[in-house]
Amino acid sequence: MHASSRARAPRGREAGRWTVRAGAESAPDSQITAKLMESMRSKIETALEAKAVRVADVSGDGRHVNIDVVSNAFEGKSSVARQRMVYKAIWEELQDVVHAVDAMTCKTPGEIKN
Repeated sequence: MHASSRARAPRGREAGRWTVRAGAESAPDSQITAKLMESMRSKIETALEAKAVRVADVSGDGRHVNIDVVSNAFEGKSSVARQRMVYKAIWEELQDVVHAVDAMTCKTPGEIKN
């Protein structure tokens, strides 16, 4: 097959899976500010009626965050479904400033007690 006749994946899609290209077009000096982290925390708390939410820039580069959420909304959901719920709440931020969520924990209040 000639190289130019190969089918190309649509932009933002690789190997049959959607990829998030967050921050690709943002300015190199874009950083997560305390205001942005509070906005993300608030959006997650509101969307999931969360009991507790922590959003932290633990890498120190302002583009990578760790997120911890405790919510009854996670009851009966798989870990993947729980993470999707969180990602949905902060989708806008993932398209611009935030490059990656390095770690995420999503638990119900009952799981915290155990």
